[in-house]
Amino acid sequence: MSKINYQALREKAEKATCGVWSLEYGEERLDAGDALIHREVVGYLPICRIEGAHPESGFDEDFQMEQQANAEFIAAASPVTVLALLDERERNQQYIKCRDQENEDIALTVGKLRVELEGKDSKIANLTAERDALREGEMGDARHSNTRAAADIYFQLVEECEIPAGGSLVEYVDDMREKLEAAEKRIAELELREVVLPQCYSMLHRVDFDEPYHTEMVYRQHQVLEALHNAGINVTEACKGEAS
Repeated sequence: MSKINYQALREKAEKATCGVWSLEYGEERLDAGDALIHREVVGYLPICRIEGAHPESGFDEDFQMEQQANAEFIAAASPVTVLALLDERERNQQYIKCRDQENEDIALTVGKLRVELEGKDSKIANLTAERDALREGEMGDARHSNTRAAADIYFQLVEECEIPAGGSLVEYVDDMREKLEAAEKRIAELELREVVLPQCYSMLHRVDFDEPYHTEMVYRQHQVLEALHNAGINVTEACKGEAS
């Protein structure tokens, strides 16, 4: 099947007869063995006739059942229904786009935290080595100058990390590690989350009214929303500020 042009389909549906389409069997307005798709407005507006769709048409049973199914489907797949499905598809695409952007933002934040933490770990390692060396007396006569250098490094770290008075540099680094681990856990959860889509249903469609129908596969809105809910995904119209 060729790729569906959703914009062209929308334009066709918007130009077609609006409102609810009805299916009628009988002899008043049509041949005895046919079915009529129509809309009750001011007067009577016929849309199309399906030959041999009447259950008692006398046609071959397989042909009659297929024609009856075609008539029921055409009545159900009115322009109103098609437009509703297209609107739902656009909302789902926008939601997926927002989720992708959220995941990308989280990944960037984790990357920045990792780089920042690696820099702090390096400075802390150097400071720890300086301290241990001073304690063991390995610095000799340079003890005073190295102590000053170690103090300078410590206060530089305190200033860069914006640690309040009385705060602990070690506690700050531990907190940074916890945030990084939480962010990495969140990414892993998002990557594992899957949506089990419901069963597709076939729908007849044609690009122009003088062309034959072909079948398209669509989802029912309430089943898609239920699948997203089961996967722990919240859906909002504005597609922002949602949490899962």
